[in-house]
Amino acid sequence: MSLRLQLLTKIKELLLKYKDEKPSIVLTGHSLGATEAVLAAYDIAENASSDDVPVTGIVFGCPQVGNKEFKDEVTRHKNLKILHVRNTIDLLTRYPGGLLGYVDIGTNFVIDTKKSPYLKDSRNPGDWHNLQAMLHVVAGWNGKKGEFKLMVKRSIALVNKSCEFLKDECLVPGSWWVEKNKGMIKDETGEWVIAPVEEEPEPEF
Repeated sequence: MSLRLQLLTKIKELLLKYKDEKPSIVLTGHSLGATEAVLAAYDIAENASSDDVPVTGIVFGCPQVGNKEFKDEVTRHKNLKILHVRNTIDLLTRYPGGLLGYVDIGTNFVIDTKKSPYLKDSRNPGDWHNLQAMLHVVAGWNGKKGEFKLMVKRSIALVNKSCEFLKDECLVPGSWWVEKNKGMIKDETGEWVIAPVEEEPEPEF
């Protein structure tokens, strides 16, 4: 049995089991995983759930998935909603592009990583597409014209897990999500910080 059929079968089982509890289904993903989440959300709405079960896809940095006909199919399902969190300078979200017949699917929630005072003015397209950077900006987003202010307790150090997008004065090493995390540890508040230097014992003479 394919993974798709296993997923649809399991979802049908769970919907039947919890039919008296107003169930809902949420899928999420980033980049390629975002496209898969969009397709899976549509597939579930089409083949596994009833119209009274909300199906939502919350995706980040999603390349364009289908053409206008597919968009119309998604829109046809009143219980299916797609929210696309997209960095305005992220190039990958613009492809494959209209010349090949592709269109945007769902509602775009457009953010701008340039609004964060913690991030470098990077010229690296990989930084523009970075999931942790997008989550960081969402945590402080107050609209296109609003002031960036972190309203959600989320460590800024997470931005640099696999890149060097944070400004140097943040004192977070780049690409630290490796063995021993380049000295990064969680303190008692749950914040990621550089581990304190251990004092070496004085030699005994």
